[in-house]
Amino acid sequence: MKQKRHQARIITLQGLYQIDMQRLALDMDPTPLLAPLMDEAALDDESRQFVRERTAGAWAGHARYDEMIAAAADHWDVSRMAVVDRNILRLAIYELIERPDVPARVVMDEAIELGREFGAAETPQFINGVLDAVWRREPACKVARGARESATPGARGPAEEEHGTL
Repeated sequence: MKQKRHQARIITLQGLYQIDMQRLALDMDPTPLLAPLMDEAALDDESRQFVRERTAGAWAGHARYDEMIAAAADHWDVSRMAVVDRNILRLAIYELIERPDVPARVVMDEAIELGREFGAAETPQFINGVLDAVWRREPACKVARGARESATPGARGPAEEEHGTL
């Protein structure tokens, strides 16, 4: 399951990268753009749904997430960040806020891993720092997560043990 979800996040990141570069409208269906990526990766139906939902959600909320990123990344203009970095952050923030069924630690670990795989040498540390700041500062994270997770996502709790790394 872990590898399947990680592969789906990679396809989501590739889709977000293309959408960002092409500046697609918020109301456009990303499925036609994602189809060749999903076909090439031979994703099953569940993974395809995972990719479509996260790609559409992260792109639809990207203006809001960019504000959160800008507030957390002192002295960084989001539009000047590496395209890969900002889309990893958008995906992670989408999952932190809109997908409380995925433990925060899993979201952060996956984002850092995507940064290792696709970003520059300093990307993992940058991603970690920004996401940690967003997690601590943004009320939307606390509202979405409620009391299910502690103030910091570093400790593995029952939710993570049950779900494992998605």
